Amino acid sequence: MSWSWNSIHGPASSAAAFKRKDFVFEAGLHMTGMPEKGDEEYAFYRECGLLEKLDFVPVPEFYYIKGRDFDFVFGNDIRDNIRRLKAMFPGEKAGIDTYFRSIFRLQEQALRVNGKKGLSRSLNILISPLRYPKLIRAMLTDTGSFLDRIFHDERIKIILLANIGYYGDDPYALSFLFFAIAQAGFYRKGGSYIRGGSHQLPEGLTEHIRTRGGALLTSAQVIRIITRNGKAAGVEYISKGRKGTAAEYRKAFAPVIIANAAIPNVVNEMLDPKSAAPLKRKYRDMIPGNSIMTVYIATDKPLREMGNRHYSSNFYDSKTFTLSEMGKLHGADFDERPFILCDYSQIDAGLAPPGKGYAVLSLMDYLRDWEGLSEEEYRRKKKRAVGMLIDRLREKFPGLREHIIHVEAATARTMKRYLQTPEGTAYGYAQTPRQAILFRPGVRSPLKNLYFASAWTLPGGGFGGAMGSGHLCAKKIRKDLKNR
Repeated sequence: MSWSWNSIHGPASSAAAFKRKDFVFEAGLHMTGMPEKGDEEYAFYRECGLLEKLDFVPVPEFYYIKGRDFDFVFGNDIRDNIRRLKAMFPGEKAGIDTYFRSIFRLQEQALRVNGKKGLSRSLNILISPLRYPKLIRAMLTDTGSFLDRIFHDERIKIILLANIGYYGDDPYALSFLFFAIAQAGFYRKGGSYIRGGSHQLPEGLTEHIRTRGGALLTSAQVIRIITRNGKAAGVEYISKGRKGTAAEYRKAFAPVIIANAAIPNVVNEMLDPKSAAPLKRKYRDMIPGNSIMTVYIATDKPLREMGNRHYSSNFYDSKTFTLSEMGKLHGADFDERPFILCDYSQIDAGLAPPGKGYAVLSLMDYLRDWEGLSEEEYRRKKKRAVGMLIDRLREKFPGLREHIIHVEAATARTMKRYLQTPEGTAYGYAQTPRQAILFRPGVRSPLKNLYFASAWTLPGGGFGGAMGSGHLCAKKIRKDLKNR
């Protein structure tokens, strides 16, 4: 077996939280898949002692979607979902069967190919066009085109793509194979949340590293990768001093360098031109994914007491639209742009004080909408956007404004500042058909001794994706060192 990829909303660098009075504000995670016995993810969690440190709380449903003239609850019982979809769309029964059969078959075949080891895996990949022709076609197909082929009713397409915001913004620019693998994991297992906040994941890993003799530096940032004789040999970094002391420039050397930073940053900012040249050639045509805007809302009572019944609600109800217009709608003004409401008070999330509520609005965002603004213009536009979104939420839950204690927002500009990624993306390279799966960068870079472990490599963004990249990176390094 291999890693599941069904972790959504944000790369591992977003596994963070911040406090506001008695509230813990979750910065990234909405839900993730609970590790199951028999897969590599479970073995990794067990080896690092994370199974004892983390409390996975199941979420009540995958998602709820509210369209202009329809709604649907996609629950954790896949057979019941299929039954209700067929009852809602009797003319689409054949397409519904085709969709779910394809999703599960593609995931099984992908895991079968990926689960092979050594020479068997290489041979399996080489002959996969013959053994798994549908897998290859799906890898080159976009999700929107696949849905258009099997469905006629626009509403069922939108229902099945309600959570597209966790993977990208446009169904016609999203790899169907990537989408199928990620969705199938949730269809099979459902989702969970890490009680107390996703920051407990890196904190648990930090403890494991230290108990194994490793060391971590905080308040330090790498600014240059040092090369010698055409190989990565070390790093130069800034160690920020304590308050009142100056920052120091330091160097560290090692036989292997692993970059968790965005690959474009490594190529354009951290390497000398000669060393960067082969990386530029390899990655020059790849484009980053979009960013996210997040509005954090603390209330003096849970949102469920104001009428909300769902953990994850996807609101596409501002206007009637077709699937071909979905990508454009994600970039519309904030009185129309779709958003996701994650209401943590629906579960025992451990984020809000007893009797209080905490919820988050998430929506697609783009750095182009915030660039070139003065600080005053930026604050004014941000305030306007947040006001529009809160007003839309008040229409759904009257009386909400009177119960809001605190509101805070992060835009694509905020994401760029904290994640330090091109366009402020939280996804790494966009999961287009030509940038997903086998087309995605591997963990070994073209520069000897330099490796990557992040949302920018295979398999991609999300907590599981970024951690899976780290696991693949570790295995590749161990193999390379053994063969030296």
